[in-house]
Amino acid sequence: MLTATFWKRASVRGALWMCGASLMIAFSAACIRELSDTYNTFQLVFFRSAVGLLLLSPWMFRTAGLGTLSTTRLPLYMVRTAFSYTGMVCVFFGLANMPIGEVYALLFLVPMITIVMAVFILKERAGIEAWLACGVAFIGALVILRPGIIAITLAAAAVLVTAITYAATNICIKSLSRTDSPAQITFYGQLLALPLALVPALFVWKTPSWSDLPLIFALGTLQLLAGLFHAYSVRAADARVVQPFNFVRLPASVLIAFILFSELPSPWTWLGATLIFASSYYVLYKEGAKKEAVSDGEGTHGQA
Repeated sequence: MLTATFWKRASVRGALWMCGASLMIAFSAACIRELSDTYNTFQLVFFRSAVGLLLLSPWMFRTAGLGTLSTTRLPLYMVRTAFSYTGMVCVFFGLANMPIGEVYALLFLVPMITIVMAVFILKERAGIEAWLACGVAFIGALVILRPGIIAITLAAAAVLVTAITYAATNICIKSLSRTDSPAQITFYGQLLALPLALVPALFVWKTPSWSDLPLIFALGTLQLLAGLFHAYSVRAADARVVQPFNFVRLPASVLIAFILFSELPSPWTWLGATLIFASSYYVLYKEGAKKEAVSDGEGTHGQA
């Protein structure tokens, strides 16, 4: 029998938040697939940005009123927004044109690509274990795509672009977090995304019907909640504790896609996704173990 103490554990709360984020992502993917029959990808990205900004506006105005949002790093915010927008367009295109399970399987590459970029851009160190894990993740991607056996579609290429641009976004956020608060990063990310999404959307604009508005609002709301739940998850517990529950998005999205669109990924997708995810979690686990060892060493030294 579960007790109140059990539910108060940070690891449990973190896991539940991550499961919630994964479910939000899975349901939002279904919204994208359904709406993509009527609206262009650029317009769907604008819908997502507009609803997100609308929902966050009360918090943003209140935070701005406190005078804590001034920054000297606006150029990097613009670069981060460009990467994020590009990734969003590509993943929306992928979700509209390829099996949803394959999309999220390939997106498990993001942590590995982030490691590679952190080494070359932020000059962080990575041991041989991290590089081996990156190699395993690359093999996992090849298992899913099977180049030379089946043709790599434009949608699959777009999802790979998303993995790269999302990793670049993570690098930008890492750099910004050295000087700016999470409130600043969220504020400028939302504020800059809307005008960037609006311009291309105008060229393919189709006025939404009243019957589509609930689904459009659901898309923006689910995507926003996924981001918030993910933030709460990593704040509640260490990344290596909650990261395995990020894998929930794959079976959840596959189940929803099967129910709504009679769509199932191939066994190769499951195998490749497992390789990619296992390598990502291995790196997180080893990094966490190193931090604990350093912390224990410092504690022992301090007691001496």
